[in-house]
This record gives sequence, C-alpha cells and structure tokens, in this order.
Amino acid sequence: MNNTDDVSSEAVSQAVSDVQQPDEVKQKAVENIHAIEKLVTSGALTQEQGQNLMNYVTQKAFEMYTTVQAPQPVRNFPANMPEFFKKDGRTDVFDYLKNTDADFDEDELSKISSLVEKIENSAIERYLREKEHEKTLNSENESAKQRLRANAQNGVYDGAQNLVFTREQIGKMSGAEFAKHERAIMDQLRKGLIK
Repeated sequence: MNNTDDVSSEAVSQAVSDVQQPDEVKQKAVENIHAIEKLVTSGALTQEQGQNLMNYVTQKAFEMYTTVQAPQPVRNFPANMPEFFKKDGRTDVFDYLKNTDADFDEDELSKISSLVEKIENSAIERYLREKEHEKTLNSENESAKQRLRANAQNGVYDGAQNLVFTREQIGKMSGAEFAKHERAIMDQLRKGLIK
C-alpha cells in the first residue's frame, strides 16, 4: 500500500506541475480527486490514505493555482534573477508581486528589483552615517573628558591665588612664604588691592 501511496503522490505532483493555466489546475485537481475516490472504492487505498492523498492534491493544486495566477514575467522573475531572493526580506517582494492584480512586464520587474536594491543600499548608508556620527560624538565626548581629567590633575589649587593679601598677612610671612606668593602679592599691589 505504501508503494501505491508514493506512486499516487508522484503522479499527482507531476500532473499538477505540468499545468500552465488556472482552469487546467482546477480540472486536473478534480480529475485526481476522482481517481483517488476510485482507488479508495476499489480497496487499493484505505479511507485514511485516500483522505491524506486528497489533502495533498488540494494543497498542491492551490499552490499551483496561486503560482499560475501570477503573470508570466512574475513567475519567471526568480529564474531570471536567482541571486536576488537570497537576501532576507526579498521573498516578501516576490510574494507581493505574485499575489497582486497588477500586470508587470520583465522591464518593470527589473526596475522594481533595482528599486529594492537602491532602498536597501540607502538604508545601509543611512545606518552607517548614523553609526559614524555616533562614533564621532563618542570620540569627541571622550576627548573632552580626557581634557577635563588632565586639567583637573595638572591644575594645582593654590588657596592664595584667589585670596587678596592684607599688609598684616604679608608682614607675618616667612621669607619662603613671601617667595612663594611674591608674584600674586606684586600683582595685587599694582592693582591697588592690598590695603
């Protein structure tokens, strides 16, 4: 019985795949279903095998019918451009073209494939530009952080820098303290800040 099942499946698949027109698909499917019913009635197939085979015929007929419904250039599109559909997302384009009511010729399909590639390339370029901009911003931020760290480490805080000395403070300084603050004291004297 399994051999009959295999032979019947192959025969149905071959009969359906030879079909070129939607009406032929329907006609072949009906013929095959009647043949399966005769095989079940004669006892060559069990009821379950017959039902499984009918489901298979119906499924194959539906697949062929939807493929045959697509205009000839759309059906030939994968064969004419086999590499086109090897990228993610492009099969969705083919499914759309196959199931649309629009009638495309080969030139229009070529333009559509070029448009899809152009859209993909512009999306990639936009992504790369955004990544480069992000990288530049990160680089500039890191550079600014490094400059701030360097200034913080190199800058010596001298509490006396912002302090305005008085005559009394200068008088109490040792020679070493005066030498240390001499530039600031002289600058404050010139500006008339020391009272």
